[in-house]
Amino acid sequence: MVVTMREKPLKLLWLEALMRRLLKDDVEFHYYQEQYRRLDAGFAGEQKIDRVWHELIYPNTFFVLHNVCLVNTAQHLHQIDTLFICPQFMLVIEIKNIHGRLEFDQHTHQCTRTKVDGTVEGFPNALTQTERHIQFLKDFFASYSLPVEGAVVIANPSTIIVNPSNTLPIFHVSGLHKYLQSLFKKHPKKIMTDNHLTQFVQGLLAKRTIPQIHTTIAPSRFRHGVLCPKCSYQNNMYFHRGIWKCSFCHYRSIEIFAEAMLDYRLLVSHCITNQQLRAFFKINSNDAATRLLRKFQFPYTGTYKDRVYHLPENLLEHMKKFY
Repeated sequence: MVVTMREKPLKLLWLEALMRRLLKDDVEFHYYQEQYRRLDAGFAGEQKIDRVWHELIYPNTFFVLHNVCLVNTAQHLHQIDTLFICPQFMLVIEIKNIHGRLEFDQHTHQCTRTKVDGTVEGFPNALTQTERHIQFLKDFFASYSLPVEGAVVIANPSTIIVNPSNTLPIFHVSGLHKYLQSLFKKHPKKIMTDNHLTQFVQGLLAKRTIPQIHTTIAPSRFRHGVLCPKCSYQNNMYFHRGIWKCSFCHYRSIEIFAEAMLDYRLLVSHCITNQQLRAFFKINSNDAATRLLRKFQFPYTGTYKDRVYHLPENLLEHMKKFY
């Protein structure tokens, strides 16, 4: 059994940083706040279902991969919530953490959610999304002859499912084990050996891509500085003798700078200069800024006066080593 760790998607990390930084009176604040709320709820639902895999008893090797992002021949992205792979079949799982009454229209292919107060909202159809992923994987791995199945799993136990599809199963997380057992009976023959399966999964992982954030927002719309987490990021901290201090609640931290730098990398740029560091994080001293940049040993290009520091992808892990 190999169950990978589900990491927060880049879009969610970006929205978290945006919610810390975007000015509350910004014209798009509520739009991004709703995006964050939905994506955060979706991630929480995925984490609920992840616990189920550790309870699965299966004698053969299997892999559970999360947030699998692959690109098709048209350069369109397929973001698969969870992909279960065993020697007999692959299972594509689309996870939804939506409360209320979910109704799927077989003719219009539309999904609607009715809240307790009667409000009706339209959502992307998870059944259509799953069918798209299934067909892509069948084409992408046609030479392997590994059957591809799919299902939509609802993480919220209070959700009422109306008009489920006749072609693709949709059920609550409590039914996942039973559905898997039905697939083992449907596909009893092993298509691959355990070694072949491991090689297959390694090849799949090598084809993964990292989705990019294409939305850019002018830094003038952000709150600058190192923001105090104890004040719900509402107040600035100042830098004094290597420590960040909040003048409002008196919280002190060294490590909080890493989170602030991640905000900068996600929202502004993957590169930073001494001048940009001082301007964004409100550091008055040129020498203090230089010491900070040197402390974390960021890779850089350019000479001393025009040096540009490059912030690594694993920024938090990189900076953690120097505290």
